[in-house]
Amino acid sequence: MTDVADRGGVDAALIERSGRKSGRAVGDDADDLRTPLDEWLAVQADLSAVERFSRADDAGRAGRGTGTWHDVVPLERPGPQERYAFEVDLDSCTGCKACVAACNSLNGLDPGESFRTVGVLVGLDNGGAAVQQTVTTACHHCADPACLTGCPVDAYEVDVSTGIVAHLDDQCIGCGYCTLTCPYEVPRMNERLGIVRKCDLCRGRLAEGEAPACAQACPTGAIAVRVVDRAEAAPTATVGAAAPLRLVPGAPASALTRPSTVYRSRRGLPETMVATDAASAPTAHGHPALAVMLVLTQVAVGALIIDQGVVVLAPDDAATLEPWGPLLGFATGGLALGASVLHLGRPRYALRAVIGFRHSWLSREIVAFGFFAGLAALNAGMALLGPEPGAAAAALRAAAVLAGIAGIACSVLLYAVTGRDWWRVAVTGPKFALTAVVGGLAAVLAVAAVVEPDPMAAPIAALLAAATAVKLATEAAFLRHRGGDPADTRTRSARLLTGALGAITAWRFALGSLGGLVLPLMLVACLRSDPVPRLAVPLLGVAALLVVVVGELLERLTFFTASVAPRMPGSRR
Repeated sequence: MTDVADRGGVDAALIERSGRKSGRAVGDDADDLRTPLDEWLAVQADLSAVERFSRADDAGRAGRGTGTWHDVVPLERPGPQERYAFEVDLDSCTGCKACVAACNSLNGLDPGESFRTVGVLVGLDNGGAAVQQTVTTACHHCADPACLTGCPVDAYEVDVSTGIVAHLDDQCIGCGYCTLTCPYEVPRMNERLGIVRKCDLCRGRLAEGEAPACAQACPTGAIAVRVVDRAEAAPTATVGAAAPLRLVPGAPASALTRPSTVYRSRRGLPETMVATDAASAPTAHGHPALAVMLVLTQVAVGALIIDQGVVVLAPDDAATLEPWGPLLGFATGGLALGASVLHLGRPRYALRAVIGFRHSWLSREIVAFGFFAGLAALNAGMALLGPEPGAAAAALRAAAVLAGIAGIACSVLLYAVTGRDWWRVAVTGPKFALTAVVGGLAAVLAVAAVVEPDPMAAPIAALLAAATAVKLATEAAFLRHRGGDPADTRTRSARLLTGALGAITAWRFALGSLGGLVLPLMLVACLRSDPVPRLAVPLLGVAALLVVVVGELLERLTFFTASVAPRMPGSRR
């Protein structure tokens, strides 16, 4: 409980009583006459918060609305069909951020680290008057927590007796995927520890009857913990509105995870309100290791698919690519998987990442690409050491192709499940597929240009130019959203691509055009010249592959940095 009583009268009475006990008059010079013994006696005579509340209760002056006290934590434990939940009185929140400081201090967090944030909503009410509302937010301990579902190592658990969603620090490998799957951006990466950490509703304090740090520190009592029915942890309409199912205006849709936090306001919040930081849309983390992994796995799968296509369509010509085509695909895939480990905060525990295969697309992606790497290695070994390819080799190659396609599909769904417009299947699917096609064609073209330019190099170069034109056109088409509604996340992503990320976007289109269009067409021109400049053809083929890969890496960096999602007010990226 929090005591907010006026103690001025109590202190004055103590001073007067201590003065009487010492035999001295209490007046203007009373403080000068007080001794250390008097001070000690005054402190001992003071009342604790519980004693003051007890006296107020005996006098009938305690209760909600009296200004004397109010409870911020329930005294009873949740029942079988109940759970703990944050309750925020928006009318009482002043935005002082005492909750943020207390969370950091009482939980022993690193400097600048806090599990609670404070933001501001602004807008106009129905009468056209300007309104402003501060909003404090932390983990919402959802009924369908996306952090738990997405975690590849099962580093999250839901307490069956309290409904608290807790993070298991010892189990975490620091992949950070939960920071993307949580629509409220609650889990935070701790770079020093190499793991993610999040609010657990101070469950250790709750177990002892203590209020969470944020609730205990709030000077206006705006934050409280309540016991609610588990059925209440469901999508609910914004306070004062009937339609959008969001905690507050502009927040992610509640249907995504069914948050348990309850925001209350007698004034109501107009749906037109927006967060003051909504339009800023700072660039997100680039995740360079993930960008390398995604591009190289797709290039490796694409190379094997194109190589398989050559085997089917031109078996006589395909023999000239052995064993270099399969070897290049295997080497690229192996390099990609090695780069992915560098993304982890605790790479020595990387093998744990398959634990969540039943529910995590990240685990499924790892398993699929693991099979692909193994099958690609066998395929390359058979091509390098084995006899003429037969039925077994064909089956092995087909299995590797299927595993690679499954891996790319898992990569697409891995980001699509986050619910972000920038990462939805309709955008990410074609983007990843075209990277596989363009990268695969560039890889096979490089091998053909070095090993045997005629007759395969020219048609492969033409296909590469066509595929590159399609991919660059689809990327350019997205930029049309930059003139749309600023509240639309696609508009904000497009503005990032042409604003803060404008230089990277320009280089991406320049290198994509050079590697996928200019160099392949120059190679075709060389093949048609008489005599054919033999040294120029392999140089152009290898250069095209390298430039295409660098261009795709820049595109994949913007895939992460330009990602914008609905956010709680004040939420950090």
